[in-house]
Amino acid sequence: MDVAIRGDRASCLSMQLGAHTWLFAVARGFGAVDGVASAPAALGRLRSECERRLRGERFRRAVDRPQAAATALLGVLARVNGDLYSRSASGDDFITAGCSLTAALVVRGRSYIVHTGGTAAYLAHKGEVSALTGDDALDETVIPLLSRALGTSASLDVSVSSVAVDSGDVMILMGHRVRGDVDRRALIAHVEDAGGSEHMLVVRFDDSDRVVDEADAVPAARGRMLARIALLAGACIVFAGAVLFSTVWAR
Repeated sequence: MDVAIRGDRASCLSMQLGAHTWLFAVARGFGAVDGVASAPAALGRLRSECERRLRGERFRRAVDRPQAAATALLGVLARVNGDLYSRSASGDDFITAGCSLTAALVVRGRSYIVHTGGTAAYLAHKGEVSALTGDDALDETVIPLLSRALGTSASLDVSVSSVAVDSGDVMILMGHRVRGDVDRRALIAHVEDAGGSEHMLVVRFDDSDRVVDEADAVPAARGRMLARIALLAGACIVFAGAVLFSTVWAR
C-alpha cells in the first residue's frame, strides 16, 4: 500500500503493527494534556501503548487476525482514553480537553473503523465514494458541539464498523467531515476549500492488501506445514541412505 499525509503530521498516525496489519488515525481536539495539545497527545499515547503491547507475544498474535485485532485495538484505546481523562483534570461537570479520533485498522484486506467525534473516513471504490463514519456533531457551527469525543469521560465511547478493501481502493482519513452528500466532487471541493488547514491521511491499497479468508488461510497454512514436513522427511531418508551406502562401501 501507499500512504501519504497532508497538513499537521502530529495529528496523523501511521504505524505497522504486524506482518499484515496497519493502523492509521487522525485526530482533532481542544485543550491540552500535560502541556501538549490534545490531538498529538492522544496519538502519541496511542503509538506508545501499541509499541508497549507489541513486546508481548499475545498482542502480536492478536493483531495478525482480523476480529482479534479489532478487539485488541479497543483495549488500547480504552487505556488511552482513561489516561487522557485523568491527566486533563476533567470532571463530570466540566471538560478541559478532548479530541475527535478516527482510526482504521487494516488486517489482511479488511479495515475496522473506530470513530468518535467530528473527524471522518471515506472510501473510494471503483469511482464511488462512501462515508465510513457517522457524525457526532450536534450543530453545523465552525466549532461544532460534539456528542462524544476521546478523553471526555472515564469510559470509552466509540463506534466500530468494518469494510473489505480491494486493490485500487483509496481510503481517506480527515480532520473534518464533509458536509452534505458525499461524492468525488464534494470530497475534492472540501479539500480545496480547506487548503493547508485540513490534515488528512490517504491510503491506496494494492494486490498485497486483498482480502484473505481465514477459513481458507488455515488449510493453506496446514498445507505449507505438511510440505515442509515431507521435505524434511525426504532429506532424512537421503541422509540415512548416504550413511548406509558409505558403511557398506567401507566393508
